[in-house]
Amino acid sequence: MTCELTLRDVRSVARIVNLAHRFNCRCTHVTANADATVTARFAFDGAAVALVRLRAQIDRIVAYEAPQ
Repeated sequence: MTCELTLRDVRSVARIVNLAHRFNCRCTHVTANADATVTARFAFDGAAVALVRLRAQIDRIVAYEAPQ
């Protein structure tokens, strides 16, 4: 699974990597560029069920960081 995200907080990159580990997924690639916003690209390997759960949590992080 790959995903490209725009985040407000650079600490969210670490949160996502830690989530991957918690769901027994392997983070195979991370690239982050921190300007006014953080643009990050991730690639993950793991069981299909774990990747679905990971993606749901990533979506929650992104939704939380969205401007109100």
